[in-house]
Amino acid sequence: MSLRLLEIFHQKCEPGDLQFLLEDIPIYEFWTDMLPDGTMNLRLLLRARDVDRVVDVFESFFQDKEHYRIVVLPVEASVPREEDEKVEGGGGAGEQDRGGLEGISIEELYQKVTPSAVLTRRFMSLAVISSIVAAIGLLKDDVAVIIGSMVIAPLLGPFVGLSLASVMGDFGLMKKCLPTILSGALTAVMIGMVSGYFAPASMAFSYEVLSRSQLDFLIILLSITSGVAGAYSLTQDMPETLVGVMMAVSVLPPLVASGIMLAKQMVIQASAAFILFLINTVCINLSGVITFAASGIRPLKLYEAKKARRALFFSVAVWLLSLLLLSAAVYIEQRLLANMA
Repeated sequence: MSLRLLEIFHQKCEPGDLQFLLEDIPIYEFWTDMLPDGTMNLRLLLRARDVDRVVDVFESFFQDKEHYRIVVLPVEASVPREEDEKVEGGGGAGEQDRGGLEGISIEELYQKVTPSAVLTRRFMSLAVISSIVAAIGLLKDDVAVIIGSMVIAPLLGPFVGLSLASVMGDFGLMKKCLPTILSGALTAVMIGMVSGYFAPASMAFSYEVLSRSQLDFLIILLSITSGVAGAYSLTQDMPETLVGVMMAVSVLPPLVASGIMLAKQMVIQASAAFILFLINTVCINLSGVITFAASGIRPLKLYEAKKARRALFFSVAVWLLSLLLLSAAVYIEQRLLANMA
């Protein structure tokens, strides 16, 4: 069971009033301290899945954001061990908000996803490094080097951010993720073209380069299952496994291979590699959206929930339509490559 310690600093009311606000939320412990400057420090020990309800209550109660601060701290252990039946407050309501699932709060999810989803100098540096490593691995026909570029995985951050934005109806985050994805993809293709231009034909036609143009429908299944595993591991507070479960989906190497083949004027093969990237992009985002929604990731406020529901339906429809079109493109590419053989 995941526990969190909430520290709430405020200057508004008495402890009894705050305890009244939280009477319907399951809480293990409730402490209050008065700080020398007159600020009250309220500390709550509760389950991770109930953090969003507490944050929502206090955001509604403290309208002036300058006079309060909420800090969420992970709890590694608590002695004596807590049991669900010992929780104070209305435990039944809390089970419905996140479907009874353990995991992290929405605020924690934002803190984990947002830094890697926005376009920064750090992201561009990782995109360049990952693309160079991928280009070397592809040209040298070295699988281990290619896997090294996949471990860096800079594009997975904005992919997860886009899925989260779709579920939450957060168009601000969505606008930040899209330029990040486009910049990373363009960087990979450009580095691939430069590498292919200077590389001898024997290296540019290596097995690892040409294999990125070999499409089949099993790629779709691989991308979807890996995307589900990655999104689920993130919602269940297992971020260290995010890259491990999603690196099976090749994102940057197909882009780099597409650039290499474009430099050698292999247009059909380059388009097939680019379609592979698009399939991985669509499947990762579709599976991420569905997994976040199934895990109960959604706004608690009614007007935000309505907006998020519309964004969720729209995004699922767009990704499903894109997947249908890409499946048709896979079939066409398979016929073109078969005719060339």
